[in-house]
Formats: sequence, C-alpha cells, structure tokens
Amino acid sequence: MKGLVLKRQVVRALALAGVLSMAALTSALAAGVQARGSVSGAVTSVSWSSFTIQTPGRPIGIVNALSVAAGSITKKDYPYVYGGGHALAGTASIGIRGPGYNGRRIGFDCSGAVAAVLSAAGLWPAGSGVPNDAGIVSQLLSEGLIARGVGTGPVAVTLYDHRGVHIFMNIDGRFFGTSDGGGGGNSNGGAGWLDDGAPDASSPFYKSYHFVRSVLRGSTSSGHDVTFQTSGVQGLGGGLSVGDKVQVSYQELSSGSLLATAIAYPGATTSTGTVEAIASD
Repeated sequence: MKGLVLKRQVVRALALAGVLSMAALTSALAAGVQARGSVSGAVTSVSWSSFTIQTPGRPIGIVNALSVAAGSITKKDYPYVYGGGHALAGTASIGIRGPGYNGRRIGFDCSGAVAAVLSAAGLWPAGSGVPNDAGIVSQLLSEGLIARGVGTGPVAVTLYDHRGVHIFMNIDGRFFGTSDGGGGGNSNGGAGWLDDGAPDASSPFYKSYHFVRSVLRGSTSSGHDVTFQTSGVQGLGGGLSVGDKVQVSYQELSSGSLLATAIAYPGATTSTGTVEAIASD
C-alpha cells in the first residue's frame, strides 16, 4: 500500500487540534482571561458550541453527591443573578437582565441553583440548558425520577415548586436554594444551605415532588463535571464523542465560562505519512 490510511482516532485527533481564531482570541481578551489551565476526563455530552467532561473520581452515593454539591455552592457565596446557571447546568453565569444582573457578576437564580446540584449527582445533564422551575419538574416527572409528595424516611430529597415563581429543595432534612421563605441563607440572596425553618415548604402555593427511592439508592462518580465552550475555535470539538478520554487546555473568562483552546487524547500516538484514503466512518 502506498502511503498511510489514517485510522479514525488519528483523524479525530487532527480535527481536535484546533487553534483560537483571531475573532475568538479578540473575544477572549475582551471578556478578560482570569486564568489558564488543563484538566483531563471523559466526555459526557457534546453540543455545537460546548462539551462537558467528568474528571476521575470514586463512586459516591446520590444523596451524598447532592449534599457535597450544595455545600460547595454555599462556600463559594455566589450572589443571586436572574437567569444565572441556565445556559450550562452546573456553571454560574452572568444571567440575563433582571435582579442581580450587571453584565459582570456571576451567580445562580433559584432554578439554576437546583439544577447545579442535580447535575453534580447525575440527575440532570451537566452542561445542558436549564429551563424554568416548571420545566425542571416536568422533565424529571417524565423520566420517572420524581413523584408527587414529600419524601419520607432518613434518606429523602424533595423539590418544592411554586410553578413559574420559585423552586427550592430539601436534601436529607436540610433545605437548599436561594430562598425558602424564611429570610435566611446567603446574605447576597444567592444559593446556599437555608437553616431558617423553611416556611414555604408548608405553603399551599408550593407543590412537593420527591425523588423515588430507586434513584436515591444509586451512585455516581465523585469526579467533577466541567463544561467548556468551543465557539469561535477553529476545528475544536467537532470530532468529540461521548466516552472519549481527553485532556483539555482552557482559558477561564471573567464571565465564568471556560474556553477550550486545545484538546488531546492522553496516550495517543502520532504518525506521519501521506493520506491515500479515508473511510466514510
């Protein structure tokens, strides 16, 4: 055979070796690059403008994963930002015009905060878009993950939803969200643990939905879900598939977004030669 027939892995590696276009570089500089780094993990979702990986981690129970995520968000002391956390589940963002928005501040609103905790436990697709409170409930109901009513027993997770107005949750007896009617929680109105009696939990305006026991008995990885933007990066992300193990170099922007600048396959080998043929797959 003359030359070299490139295998699919090599072709994809070449396709992923994109570089920042001038437009993307200008945009990144305008947005303000706060940090640079590199992280490895397995691809869990891919869209036209972003992809999500999960870093390695030990198995962890669903309820423990929810608690760890809620605690992490509480410690970061995010402010309340209308629309924050909706573009990419699990990622704080500047949101849209409304309470707390100033075009720079990043944070979560009520449904963005709930989705962030759910995504950390594998109960909502990390890196996907987040609908409003009613949309979250409808989706979880359709998937059979939740049922109507308050969860009971020592291991229970319940969502409280005032349709189209507000949503918060209870994880193993402790309330989490941006508010539960008691005035406690984050001084900036942002997401966090709410230790204030949760009067809205007994309000007739709120409907309760508990995660079914079979879901809560499951486990997920203790690794982190990390979502990267690929918009404006030539040839980057187009060849990714769910399950790929990759190493991603990125820039962290002041908006809270992570912009992928290069993707590599750890352990992949590099070959040189003349392309004679490329199969359709």
